[in-house]
Amino acid sequence: MKFFLIASFIVTLTIGSQAASLVKRESPELPPEVEKITSYIQDFIQNLKALETPELASKAKSYIEESRAQLQPMVEKLQEQLKPLSSNIEEQIEPLAASVRAQITPYTNLMQSQIEDLLKYVVDQTKAILPPQ
Repeated sequence: MKFFLIASFIVTLTIGSQAASLVKRESPELPPEVEKITSYIQDFIQNLKALETPELASKAKSYIEESRAQLQPMVEKLQEQLKPLSSNIEEQIEPLAASVRAQITPYTNLMQSQIEDLLKYVVDQTKAILPPQ
C-alpha cells in the first residue's frame, strides 16, 4: 500500500511538473482542458501532501479487515457448495483417466525400450570409436 502511494505520488509529481513546464514553454493561450487537468493534478498533489501516512495506513488496514470479515462467510459457504461438485467431477474423471492410462501405457513402454536401445547403441559406438586403453 505504501509502495502504491509513493509510486502514485511520484507519477503525479512528474506529470504535474511536466504540465507546469508545458505551461511555461508554450504560448499563454492553452486549451481549457489542459488548464483543467493541470489544476486537477496540482490539487491532487496538495491533497497527497496533506495526507498523513500512519492515518492512511490504519484506514487501509481497517478497511481490509472489514472486507475480510465480510467475505469470509461467503467464501466458506462457497467452499461447502463446491465440495460435492468437485467430488462428483473426480468420480467422473477417474474412469476416463484410467482408460487413457491403459491406452498410453503400451506406447510409453515401447518408447522407453526404444530409447534404452538407442542409448545402448550410442554407448557401443562410442566405445568402438575410442582408442583402447
